[in-house]
Formats: sequence, structure tokens, C-alpha cells
Amino acid sequence: MDDTAGRPPELRSLDQMLSLADNGDYLPDLLERIEANHVEMRQFAQDFATGAKGKITITIDMKLDRFGQVEMSIEDKIVGPKPPKHKAVGWITGSGALTTHNPAQSRMEIRDVGGKRELRTAE
Repeated sequence: MDDTAGRPPELRSLDQMLSLADNGDYLPDLLERIEANHVEMRQFAQDFATGAKGKITITIDMKLDRFGQVEMSIEDKIVGPKPPKHKAVGWITGSGALTTHNPAQSRMEIRDVGGKRELRTAE
């Protein structure tokens, strides 16, 4: 015999709860945005030849009145991969300035000594 006969249906999964929001329009919209994030992550991984990270946060605030009615307020946040940081290298001089030359390495002076220049082929 079926124990559920005559009883109201019970929502037992998260997607069933989310499907109540906005008269059923919220969940399909959320899933569409998640799929767009998947595409963004795949493109990121291909563009930067690395792994990609994303994050989905769903917050459900619940409020119960004295009659047993539950009001749910749902917020979500979908974060895609962050682009790599731009990097540069420089050195600090003795006076604290930034330079592109390593002060610990001696610099070779290159000068034109004039004269005739000749292009030779290897024999």
C-alpha cells in the first residue's frame, strides 16, 4: 500500500526547492549562467594553456512564519577564472630607484670602431 496517498508532495532535493523561485524561471536561468561559466573556463584554459577555476555560491535565506509557511530568498554568485597577473622584473639601485639593469652585473660598453665591414660566408 502507498503511504503517500492523500499527502501533499514533499520537496526533497535542492533543485526542487530552487525550481520554486520566480515561478519556475530562476532555476533554468541559473543553469544557463552556470553553463556560460563552463564555456568561459574552457576558453580560459585554452587561451592561457593552464587550468581554470570557478566558484558557484548559492545562499538560501529561509523565514518561517507561525503558520508554517516558509519564505525563501535565494542569492547566487558565479565567479569565473581570474586572468593571470601581469608580471615584470626590475632591480633596485643603491639610491632606491627601479632599473631594468641588474646593478650587480657589469655592463659591457659597445662602440663603433669604424672601418670597413665585410660579410663573409662560412667555408
